[in-house]
Amino acid sequence: MLKNFRITERFKLQFRGEFFNLTNTPTFGNPGTNINAGNFGQITGIATNTQPRQIQLGLKLYF
Repeated sequence: MLKNFRITERFKLQFRGEFFNLTNTPTFGNPGTNINAGNFGQITGIATNTQPRQIQLGLKLYF
């Protein structure tokens, strides 16, 4: 999301917000595949490449 603010005719200020994984939704790992194990078919963890919620803010001046 961004918002532009006109300061004067020559200057403009831009405020920007970028959101990654905003809802903080986990990515579940694969279920157990060993038929003889007690946890067969159960998901016991999350994927290793799951990133937490990240918010990035920026301010830019155009002249």
